[in-house]
Amino acid sequence: MCLHLLKRYFCHQLVQTRTALGLTQFAMAERLMMDERSYIELDHGNSGCSALTLVLFLIYCCNDPLQFLQELRSIFEQETGYAA
Repeated sequence: MCLHLLKRYFCHQLVQTRTALGLTQFAMAERLMMDERSYIELDHGNSGCSALTLVLFLIYCCNDPLQFLQELRSIFEQETGYAA
């Protein structure tokens, strides 16, 4: 369940961030150090991200990594009923 939540949230944030930055899928793939086809699968929600891709996104694309993680934590808590 958590993997599905992460995949859905990350895909949404990825597309939203790419659009806000005015980047093409190819440019975003380069920024995340991955090939374009793999990025497109990620962008469309057809695949999950690796830990490395998540870290690169937080470092090179995300304006506020802490907010990203807080929102993800909130989603996990709402969906699973588990609060840390």
